Amino acid sequence: QTNQEIIEMMPEFQKSSVRIKNLTRVEEVICGLIKGGAAKLQIITDFDMTFSRFSYKGKRCPTCHNSIDNCQLVTDECRKKLSQLKKKYYAIEVDPVLTVEEKYPYMVEWYTKSHGLLGQQALPKAKLKEIVAESDLQQHSIPVFIFSAGIGDVLEEVIRQAGVYHPNVKVVSNFMDFDETGVNFRSCLI
Repeated sequence: QTNQEIIEMMPEFQKSSVRIKNLTRVEEVICGLIKGGAAKLQIITDFDMTFSRFSYKGKRCPTCHNSIDNCQLVTDECRKKLSQLKKKYYAIEVDPVLTVEEKYPYMVEWYTKSHGLLGQQALPKAKLKEIVAESDLQQHSIPVFIFSAGIGDVLEEVIRQAGVYHPNVKVVSNFMDFDETGVNFRSCLI
């Protein structure tokens, strides 16, 4: 089969929402993936709004942080502070005028402050299943690495509840340390 025939067999490429600048290059890459087979494939992806949806039926879907921010186990005062942080820093995150370098210190500041607030909530790890369930987040041994600046413990629980947390899936993210008094974030910030 030619590269063009393989592309034509994939209905995803026929959708009106798909735009391809260089069809020849896309065909070459996809055919290379197919010819290389599963043994030579490794997937690296983000989670929030990549694996998870951005919106569903016109409503914005929560990120990993939003799942915890909005759960019943977080105090109203904490939720209010987290909302204020989001209002301030999300505008910076999506500002098309600022460069990544200009945004970076603000994003670190946002995550550091948010993680500090969440760490004060003493959330037990056993409650993560409940937190993810109450939020509305929805085999070829190919390695799948999910890199996320979100909360790794929440990502893992979402993936478990979706029934797709297989041995080939590895989450690299911000993980919480749980003890008898609650939770704190590990020092490395992603």
